[in-house]
Amino acid sequence: MNVDKLFNIPSSSIPSGKNKRKLTANPNIEVLKAVRQKTNPEELEETSDFVTGNKDFKTSQPVPSKSALATSSSSKGKGKAVQISDEVEEQEYYIDDYEEYESDLEELEEEEGGRFYGGGLTEEQKRILDLVDQVDIEEPENLDLAGVRKMILKFEKAIRKNQELRVKYPDDPTKFMESEADLDEEIKHLLTLTEVPDLYPQIVQLGAVDLIVSLLSHENTDITIDAIELLNELTDEDVVAEHEEGAIKIFIDALLEHQLLELLVQNLSRLDEEEPADKQGVFNTLGIIENLTSFDPAISERIVRDTNLLQWMLNRIRVKVFDSNKQYCSELLAILLQNSRVNRLKLGELGGVDVLLQVLNSYKRKDPKDADETEMMENYFDALCLVLEEPEIKQKFLEGEGVELMLIMMKEKMMSRMRSIKVLDHALSTPMGLRNCERFVEIFGLKTLFAAFMRKGLKKLKKNYKTFTEFEEEEHIMGIIISLLKNLPPDSEARMRLINKFIEDNYEKVDRLLEIRESYEAKVENVNKEIEEEKETLDGDDSEMEELYLRRRLDGGLFTLQLVDLTIAWICFEDSAVRDYFYNKQLLNTSFSNNHNSRSMLALMITIIVIFVNNDYMM
Repeated sequence: MNVDKLFNIPSSSIPSGKNKRKLTANPNIEVLKAVRQKTNPEELEETSDFVTGNKDFKTSQPVPSKSALATSSSSKGKGKAVQISDEVEEQEYYIDDYEEYESDLEELEEEEGGRFYGGGLTEEQKRILDLVDQVDIEEPENLDLAGVRKMILKFEKAIRKNQELRVKYPDDPTKFMESEADLDEEIKHLLTLTEVPDLYPQIVQLGAVDLIVSLLSHENTDITIDAIELLNELTDEDVVAEHEEGAIKIFIDALLEHQLLELLVQNLSRLDEEEPADKQGVFNTLGIIENLTSFDPAISERIVRDTNLLQWMLNRIRVKVFDSNKQYCSELLAILLQNSRVNRLKLGELGGVDVLLQVLNSYKRKDPKDADETEMMENYFDALCLVLEEPEIKQKFLEGEGVELMLIMMKEKMMSRMRSIKVLDHALSTPMGLRNCERFVEIFGLKTLFAAFMRKGLKKLKKNYKTFTEFEEEEHIMGIIISLLKNLPPDSEARMRLINKFIEDNYEKVDRLLEIRESYEAKVENVNKEIEEEKETLDGDDSEMEELYLRRRLDGGLFTLQLVDLTIAWICFEDSAVRDYFYNKQLLNTSFSNNHNSRSMLALMITIIVIFVNNDYMM
């Protein structure tokens, strides 16, 4: 209905200024009642559109018609007149007590915020707020013992309800779907327990450990993944480190008693890493294993003994595609092999040496793509060095052509070269490394070794690889030379070839030895000065610090210096020509009146005497 067409409202009759009519978007019901009382009920046919001028808003209360208003006005003869002319007829209409009506509206607007009556919200916004008000928002549980107990009871109730519905409706997932959503929510609520590790013993007493571990066997892998995430957070290394060790130990012991390790590893076969959620579940599983071994390294042997995790990881790292889980496996593999001869031998039984050589083979002529892959490659090298500490593994390394692979890496001068020298140092050491030493000489490894010894290609390595450390490489090169001198049989062709390396090219290898010795002697002197300065500041006996001081000297260059002295003494003992050359060099370049060099010569002579008299190969 177009009001403008039906009514012609003279501008002179419309109230203006302070008498201008004011109506709210939603007229007050009391006002409408007051208007209705002044009219004839039989004529209340128009809707509130007539009063408000708002087509969209309608009220259930009828409003007076034009004739009713006119009758009421003429009969009482009072009130304020409003003249409205129609195309058919022109009459006067009155709303009695208009000023009182207007005053009531003004007071109402003042109470409700003036012209923004109703909060200034649209009908859609009001509807949304009404829905929000209807939601029952639960207050978070207090993280005290009572709050934790209530949280665990709700968790137990959610598990029981889900189990009952699954048993009752095994073929109709829609029946138990809602209960699993509730269970998922309760599991996430338990994440707040990481804020109260001191209450872990009480959590164990309340039976929460059994409930959580039981979810690892849940039919829905999504629920299992949630439980794994919860366990990973509860055992997180940062959470454990900041609180009482006894409380954490009770919790971890309870997890182990409920066969956590076995269930975790069994779940690995259920998870499909093509799915993002499952892939994260695998990552969190490995995280739990790392958390447990970080808290108690002895658990690593239990993991390898009671589960097939080691075999699973060996299979996992053979996957060619690089991802975060493959990298995590390499890191966890190195962790499990630390300080555990049992685990190292188990890896050898499972063919782990061959697997490590296979995955490292891809880096003999190319570098890792990024920092994460570089870390993974270094983890493989570290794991290989750890297992080579065991004499039984050295033979497997030889059979797997590990010597050949490491020698190729040395020649290629890629990033893997720096770690391959370290692996060879471990593989050739001790009497059990004899066969590896012989194989190294047979495949012309001496040429490659002494090229590195003479620092050939060193500038390129330093330029291309910021992590390259000449200090570490020289230590392992000297270690390989010592292992060859110790293990190669006397008068053998391999040994003669080794000694001849120091004679060829006008004794340049001997000169290099003396250069290295001078460099490391200066390093050790600097460390000794630092230690002496620290001793002066200490009060009382410093005997307890001696072991720490010795370790600092060894790390500061003393160990490499000892290897150099031992090499010089050995080749002097083996070949008179080398001995004469060295003796002449020392006479020409050393002043025996200098106390510093006198100590150096004395240490060297003592080394020669020890080797000659006792036939001992180590200082």
